[in-house]
Amino acid sequence: MSLSEFAVGLPPELQHLQTKFMAAVEHCAIFLLDPNGRILSWNRGAEIIKGWRADEVIGQHFSCLYPAVDTEAGTPRGALEAAAAFGRFEEIGDRVRKDGSRFLSETVITAIRGPDGSLQGFGTMTRDITEQAATESIAKANEARLRSLIETVLDTVVDGLVTIDRNGIIQSFNKACVGLFGYAADEVIGKNVRILMPEPYHSQHDGYIAAYLETGVPKIIGIGREVMGRRKDGSTFPMELAVGTSPAAGNHAFVGIIRDLAERHEAERQREQLRQSQKMEAVGQLTGGLAHDFNNLLAIIIGNLDMLREVRADDPVTNELVRDALESALRGADLTRRLLAFSRRQPLKPERVEINDVISAIVHLLTRTLGENISIEMSLAPNVWAVQVDRAQFEAVIANLATNARDAMPRGGALLIDTRNGHLDAAYAAGHSDVTPGDYVVVEVSDSGTGMPQDVLSRIFEPFFTTKEQGKGTGLGLSMVFGFMKQSGGHVTVYSEPGKGTTFRLYLPRLRERAAAQEERSEQSASPGGSETILVVEDNAGLRRIVMRQLRDAGYRVLEAADAESAMEIVDSSEVIDLLLTDIVMPGAMDGRDLARVAVARRPDVRTLLTSGFPDARWNASGSRTEARLLSKPYRKEELRRVVREVLDEPR
Repeated sequence: MSLSEFAVGLPPELQHLQTKFMAAVEHCAIFLLDPNGRILSWNRGAEIIKGWRADEVIGQHFSCLYPAVDTEAGTPRGALEAAAAFGRFEEIGDRVRKDGSRFLSETVITAIRGPDGSLQGFGTMTRDITEQAATESIAKANEARLRSLIETVLDTVVDGLVTIDRNGIIQSFNKACVGLFGYAADEVIGKNVRILMPEPYHSQHDGYIAAYLETGVPKIIGIGREVMGRRKDGSTFPMELAVGTSPAAGNHAFVGIIRDLAERHEAERQREQLRQSQKMEAVGQLTGGLAHDFNNLLAIIIGNLDMLREVRADDPVTNELVRDALESALRGADLTRRLLAFSRRQPLKPERVEINDVISAIVHLLTRTLGENISIEMSLAPNVWAVQVDRAQFEAVIANLATNARDAMPRGGALLIDTRNGHLDAAYAAGHSDVTPGDYVVVEVSDSGTGMPQDVLSRIFEPFFTTKEQGKGTGLGLSMVFGFMKQSGGHVTVYSEPGKGTTFRLYLPRLRERAAAQEERSEQSASPGGSETILVVEDNAGLRRIVMRQLRDAGYRVLEAADAESAMEIVDSSEVIDLLLTDIVMPGAMDGRDLARVAVARRPDVRTLLTSGFPDARWNASGSRTEARLLSKPYRKEELRRVVREVLDEPR
């Protein structure tokens, strides 16, 4: 029997079914199979979807519609067996068009049985769902990305964010809320938001939502207000709550943004501190603008008093007057560096210590602990005197100052540790009740950090005072530094300005060795001199004259210039110049740093010494330490001559 005869010979009920199949819509491929799987009919939809005309495919086994790999695996046969066994078989899988291209199809195969239950064939319907699947895949990917983005935003915002439905049931609970309330997200999602509220909010909340949904009149929606929150442990805290709503298709959702008011209180306290610091800033700007000229004036006064004492050394009345004047001048020079201090006591085990060795050892450790973005520079003078201190406590002092410096440089910077021999004379001691005149080893720790305002400086040595956030500092570090220095017979000063870094100077008494000569340093002792040529660049004529006189009296040949431009004319001349001594702040296009840099470029053998009344002059505009030696104003005649001699004697 031919296939057409077979089709005509179908029972009436099957012929009716065949007619319905053949009249099927174009968007579905509908065809009949005999019990062996050969194609009996082929509708217009099948031609469009699969690409074969009816006369090309009728009579072939329907496995020709499957990819070869599926045919080899027996997939078509398995589909017919499943349909025969269960009456219906559904699957989604690849199919092949006439041109060999593939498409994703949704296929339903239904077994057709006669009145006696015998298998007569199969009815097959196939839809091309390639585009639908791609669209669904894109939609799912977009939904996943959107959900991921929303979750990221929710977990990233610093404020607490919670969403609830119209019944008050929590739908989302971000990480900030976890920190605020102490609940994990899975502990509260699905529960009523009342769990986060103490009374009376706990009992009233559902009434607020019901009233809003009924009347549309908001009481708290769109209006931030201060309320109390309840943590998992039952404790309460003040918070600011702002509520918004999204009435999508009548299915209201509510979003609550929560901020712990402790942060606001802290911000208010900081604003008050800012207002106070701005008051001090007004005074600071005035005094800062006058600082350079004020130090120049003091340098002139002190220099002339030193020379007057030399000239009238045999006149006791003049000596007494000069001593009193010097005391007042030195007190004036130290006013900006004085700090309110509190004494502390701690058990010490003093021993003979070489400061340079201790600094080198502790810096080796600090290099690993401060972080890669902090550079540590040392400038350790040779032949520094020995001191007698508790080595462990002194190492702790340096580590403490270095740690504070690191905290003041959150984006990195430079830490400089200097050592040198120094002397504090009676005039200085007269202005500092905790200072004994004599020789000291000076350790200077400077950073290029944020600096401190004066109101902070005035309290930094107070026990328990700290500018760090709660839990990050005890407030005892710098008070221990002060207490250690005082108990060791030393002295500590600090200078800092916002944005200009901080410098701590530690003065440790020189240890007088028993075998060494017991010489007493005299204020009238001769200062070192020389015969080299020094170019003095200073815009203050009075200070320039006194500096030149002091250097000439020490045997030096002195040239002068009132500004950088005049100095450059001398630099470019045939004059011999061994040392360039220049102020940093001067009128004109070039300052002292620029002058020193250009002078060294043109005369590589020239030495440079910078002077300034600003302690931050050791740092250049980029925050790095300037290469040239710095002599801070006001300075004594002996200090000027000593530093000049040291710079000239430095190895080339």
